[in-house]
Amino acid sequence: MREREGVALNMPRELRASATPAAVLLRSRAPSLARSHALAAAASGVLIAGCFLRFQLWPLAWVAFVPLLWSLAQAPTPRAATRLGIVAGLTTNLPAFYWLVYTIHVFGGFSYPIAIFFYASLTVFTAVQFVLFALAWQRTGPGPLALAAPLLWVSLEFLFPNLFPWRMAHCQLRVPVLLQIGDLTGPYGLSFVMVWVSAALAELIAHRRIAPLVAAATAAMGIVVYGAWRLPVVERAAASAPTARVALVQGNVGIKEKGDVRYFDVNLDKYQELSEPEQDATDLIVWPETVNQHWVQADAARLDAKENPFDNLRTHLIFGGLAFRVLGPKEAQEFNSAFVVAPGGVVLGRYDKRILMPFGEYLPFATYLPFLKSISPETGGFTAGTTVSVFDIGGKLKVGQLICYEDLLASMSRHATQAGAEVLLNILNDAWYGNTAAPYQHQALALWRAIENRRYLLRASNSGVTSIIDAAGRVVAEGGLFTAEVVSATVPRLGLTTFYTRYGDVFAWLVLAAAVILLLVPRPRRHAETLLV
Repeated sequence: MREREGVALNMPRELRASATPAAVLLRSRAPSLARSHALAAAASGVLIAGCFLRFQLWPLAWVAFVPLLWSLAQAPTPRAATRLGIVAGLTTNLPAFYWLVYTIHVFGGFSYPIAIFFYASLTVFTAVQFVLFALAWQRTGPGPLALAAPLLWVSLEFLFPNLFPWRMAHCQLRVPVLLQIGDLTGPYGLSFVMVWVSAALAELIAHRRIAPLVAAATAAMGIVVYGAWRLPVVERAAASAPTARVALVQGNVGIKEKGDVRYFDVNLDKYQELSEPEQDATDLIVWPETVNQHWVQADAARLDAKENPFDNLRTHLIFGGLAFRVLGPKEAQEFNSAFVVAPGGVVLGRYDKRILMPFGEYLPFATYLPFLKSISPETGGFTAGTTVSVFDIGGKLKVGQLICYEDLLASMSRHATQAGAEVLLNILNDAWYGNTAAPYQHQALALWRAIENRRYLLRASNSGVTSIIDAAGRVVAEGGLFTAEVVSATVPRLGLTTFYTRYGDVFAWLVLAAAVILLLVPRPRRHAETLLV
């Protein structure tokens, strides 16, 4: 017996630890623990995805990170944390953005097998955001007052290059009082507090620590109080501002008809017919992205004949169209543009889309790998615009112009507001998403541009959802999905200047700095036996 004990004492520390009863028990329980941890991570993914597929489930987002954090707290190695991050990322992104398969198929012209491959690749890439979060949290632990999770997650929201740049805060659109913090922090302030509440609840469950929950709840109450104070301030500013009447026309032209030359004039007739009753009582009529499929010379001062989409125009019209500029005998630039015209086809301004969509408007790497064009021959070769445009509608309204995806990028609306926009306008064609959750998800992300800059946001879509969103982020008028109709309203010409418009993502940068500091501070290692819970 003494000899056996002596041998044990001479064993390396790692082997002695692995020979303890607790370690043996841990190894015997490893498969079942791994399964339960994976299920917990998957539960977080399902909760997050559910809130983006059904916005009425918004309260679940406040607890969505609890299962993932519980499982990460027990992950013994970085490899285990990586697995949990992959599970959470896949179960979030696969269901939440399922519509991308259809979009890649019809927008890029790819076959369904190739579209599914691209979607699977994109989903794996987006899961990396959760993997990075899991690895970083394992290094830091919960941190003071459980602040590590919100610091790390919001830093990744800010930095990670998602094609569809969703934030946790975007699923809270049904609770306007929570959104108002956006004119200070953008969506990141609300995302921060939501993840903090989850982290605090995880600490309460695991260690019975109440202080983090008290701090997180106080922050959440601060957001509510700020929103309750800010809402009436914005409403009073809107009520006292001069106004203009706008009409957004949703023609519901199908994808095939929109791209078929035989329907070009038929499609325009449909928009003219819907617009005619609005003309005499409206300061501005808006048609969606690329309504006019007849190519227009980029520098045209007047639109004549087929170039003019509405020869009976009696007010001002903004419409989406295709512009070109000849560079040489066999070379030209093509633009996805917005034109503003007055009666008689007089062109008052043009804006060229600056953020082009890959696989539809351009093919990534096709310049260097020309054979890619044979895989997707329908993909366009557009040139990106370079300048901010604010259209002056005859002194009646100043419109900050955006096209399609551009209302998802906060900096573009900020720059338009700084340039003097009194309202923000996005013309788009979300028909590529089909009859899915995507048009509503797009709107949920975009409405933050109204809050951040305290401007009305007008969204004119070909097939829906066409909407008018007030400066508090509330939808005040909305059309249906795949319907032909006109959405109109009287909108205030606001001139408020917010902290966010002036300074941008200061909050997000501060969060990122704090996260870096937290990551640089080494975390005290816990004894292996503390993993037994």
